[in-house]
Amino acid sequence: MQQQVEQFMPPIDPDNEQFVIHVRSKRGIKAWYPLNVVTGGSAANTLVKGLDNDMSKEMAQKSLSQNIGKAIYKDMAAIDKVARSMPMLKQAKEIEYGFSVLDKENPRSMFSPANDKVWLIPSEEECETPADKFQEMGDNMKKMFGQ
Repeated sequence: MQQQVEQFMPPIDPDNEQFVIHVRSKRGIKAWYPLNVVTGGSAANTLVKGLDNDMSKEMAQKSLSQNIGKAIYKDMAAIDKVARSMPMLKQAKEIEYGFSVLDKENPRSMFSPANDKVWLIPSEEECETPADKFQEMGDNMKKMFGQ
């Protein structure tokens, strides 16, 4: 069993923060299951540092949630297919996604994260930032004028 778990352990990136994408059933057992690990860049590193500061925690968490959410929604069909192939989620009517910051000192903790360490991914609409909306407005204007 230990060897099976080891094969799913991600390589640790010493320079960049890594995020565990979790999935669970909206009803029934509320356990989070790891689905994937993604690596951020310098912006993600800065935001994770902001989680430790009471003044910036809310903004950092919202920004991380929106950015990770956008990445998930971009490939939702493929991600949902993988999630629904997991034995514990095959019968789930509705599933939800969350993320946590990978604990590099104890990466195995991703298999049983504390509920307060996993943040729920907001709806697709909530993941849109003002910049996204501004871009969409510009694209619509171009369409109106035939460009």
